[in-house]
Amino acid sequence: MVLDVRETEEAAPGPTFGRRRPRWRWVIVGGASVVLVPFLFAIGVNLGKDPSLVPSPLLGRPAPSFVLPRILATGQLSSTELAGRVYVINFWASWCIPCQEETPRLEAFYQRWHSQGVELVGILHEDTVANAVAFQRHFGGTWPLVNDPGGAVGLNYGVRGVPETFVVDSRGLVMAKLIGAVGPTTLDGVLNQIAAGDGPISTRNDQYRTSP
Repeated sequence: MVLDVRETEEAAPGPTFGRRRPRWRWVIVGGASVVLVPFLFAIGVNLGKDPSLVPSPLLGRPAPSFVLPRILATGQLSSTELAGRVYVINFWASWCIPCQEETPRLEAFYQRWHSQGVELVGILHEDTVANAVAFQRHFGGTWPLVNDPGGAVGLNYGVRGVPETFVVDSRGLVMAKLIGAVGPTTLDGVLNQIAAGDGPISTRNDQYRTSP
C-alpha cells in the first residue's frame, strides 16, 4: 500500500511576510489506516491523564535490585537477601499523611505474614533519615526501613509519589503495584490472589501524595 504525501503552494490569507503557506495533503490507503488509527486513538485516550494510571512496565518482570543503607540498624539491606521469598516494598515519606494512616495496617500485615516467610521493606522516598527516625518513634512499625539517597531505586521502580507498594513473588518477579495507602486487608488479598495464580495486579486509590 502507498502513503502519498504531496506539498503544494497556497496563498495564505493575511500577511505572509514574503512566504507562502504550504498545504499538506495526506492520502492514507488500505491497511496503513488500520495501523495508524488505533495508534492515534491510544494517544488520544491517554493524553493529559496522570501517567501513574498506566500499568507499570515492571509487572510480570524481574524486580530491580537494590543495596540500601538501613535506617534503624547498622549495615545495608540487599535485594539478594530476599531472593526466593515473597517480599513487599513500600515507598513512603514522613510528610505523607496517607503513609501515616497506613502504618498500623502495615504493622498488622507484617505481624500476620512475617512468620510465614514474607518480608516487608520500607524505602524512604525524598525525605531525610532524621525525619524517618522521628516518624518511626511516633507511629511505630517493626519492619526494616532503608534509605534511598538520590532516589535511584525509586526511579528504577517508576515511583511518582507515596505511598506506592510493590509485591515481588518468590521468583523475583513484580506481581503487584498498589498506588495509595493500603487498606486493612489489601495486601492479604493481593498475596492470596498471587498464590492462586492471579496477576499481575495493579490498583490505585486517592490516598496518595506527590509532594510535601
